[in-house]
Amino acid sequence: MKIVAILTLNHTHTALFGAFGLLGLGLIYFCLRYVAGDRYAFSEKLGRSAFWLYNGGLLLWILFNFFPIGWPQLDAVFEQGLAYARSQAFYDTTTFWQWMRFPGDVVFALGALLMAWDFTVKLRPLFPRFIERMFPGKLVALT
Repeated sequence: MKIVAILTLNHTHTALFGAFGLLGLGLIYFCLRYVAGDRYAFSEKLGRSAFWLYNGGLLLWILFNFFPIGWPQLDAVFEQGLAYARSQAFYDTTTFWQWMRFPGDVVFALGALLMAWDFTVKLRPLFPRFIERMFPGKLVALT
């Protein structure tokens, strides 16, 4: 598969992560709720925060990277041809917007770290001996 234009990235990132990625993460939270049952307290606060960080990062990618590069690239395809629009000469004109992906990456990564921590905390009661052996006396206060 070859990605011809940056607008293709816009569509694939939003469609695949927005539909299937978040659906998969929602299914994990659904299962974690039933694993906890009535035995453990279950909070959705960290999961909601991670969800909005994921979506915020995705939105920042679209607004600061995919659209500002994608639309001029599409214009370059119509004006000068596909070879130029995919050339280094074209991408040299978009250096600022390529770096503007970074804020979205940071927000998205924060969401991923927050969700990983939330999964770890929620799965901890299932593996008490393993956790105690790996982190003796350190994670006792987390429930």
